[in-house]
Amino acid sequence: MMVLSLLVDFKYLLVQMKKKKHNDIIKDYDKIKSKHLDQLASKMLANDEKMNQLKGKEINPKFLDLF
Repeated sequence: MMVLSLLVDFKYLLVQMKKKKHNDIIKDYDKIKSKHLDQLASKMLANDEKMNQLKGKEINPKFLDLF
């Protein structure tokens, strides 16, 4: 009987730990998502700047004649 009681208590503790993790994720979801979107936006801006610099450069036509 004692073993059964310990197993029930252990299972209850596991459920509570999982609930706590879930609640922490749910509570901070908006903050985490906004941080992620900011990182994606800054990456996109950096890539756009690189592409604009590359597009601004002119290709020497004599270079293409070598191939």
